[in-house]
Amino acid sequence: MKTLRLEVAESPVQLAQGLMGREKLDPDAGMLFKTEGSLTSGFWGKNTKIPLDIAFIDREGKIIDIKHITPMSTRIVHSGQPYSSAIEVNSGFFSKNDIECGHSVDIVQNDDTYEARFGC
Repeated sequence: MKTLRLEVAESPVQLAQGLMGREKLDPDAGMLFKTEGSLTSGFWGKNTKIPLDIAFIDREGKIIDIKHITPMSTRIVHSGQPYSSAIEVNSGFFSKNDIECGHSVDIVQNDDTYEARFGC
């Protein structure tokens, strides 16, 4: 099981900012976009300096789609279906760790920190 340290974006400002402006992201870190309900909105790489991959997650904690986000791009990346949360990571993280659509994600909160634990 692969574990990833997470920053959490849940306020409207945090959700809009995401990883914009960052020069780098640690290899074992990512950002959780945590929302209430189901979403169909997309993500883009505008003002984002690092290449990212994003996993869209359903209410049951299953990865339903994985997409690539190109740095500085205004091309909007969408999930193929509604999602309840998303995790952005360094490009290649999911493929390098054999994490695919259909795999489960368990989000664990430890005091002020969050982790994602990926399983099959």
